Amino acid sequence: MIKPDHWIRDWADGGGVVPFEPDQVNSASYDVRVGDHWICPTRDPEEFRGDKVKLFPNEVLLATTLEFVRIPRSVACDLKLKSTLGRLWINHSLAGWCDPGFEGNITLELQNLGPVPFVLDAGRRIAQLIFIAMESEPETAYGEPGAGSKYQHQRGATRARN
Repeated sequence: MIKPDHWIRDWADGGGVVPFEPDQVNSASYDVRVGDHWICPTRDPEEFRGDKVKLFPNEVLLATTLEFVRIPRSVACDLKLKSTLGRLWINHSLAGWCDPGFEGNITLELQNLGPVPFVLDAGRRIAQLIFIAMESEPETAYGEPGAGSKYQHQRGATRARN
């Protein structure tokens, strides 16, 4: 079952998201904003900070959520790009899942599928988190011993860790 707005507010009030902005709560999701840390393999320097980035056609970019999230053991979380960005040909179709127990900034894998450059401003609402109730808590949650978690407590855009 998908968690509703009142559950999201309780989760956030309990430290589930930092910083918490009440106006980012929707009826069945929580909006997250893009941060100011970027990694782009076609740029020099490849990793940088800035208030905005211009994403050129067919270019890919790792970005980060401004928010640091703590996903409870009792839910999983699906990240979906805001529909307005999809209609502007910005794509996020790769890793959009947070396992129960994940804590950290969420890395976003973005691509411009459109014919013109797109300027992405830090602080813009970029995606929404949808919380899905688990039938029961897992034996081993993300970040716990034995889980093999590579990205627990990540800060900023994070490269692949093999």
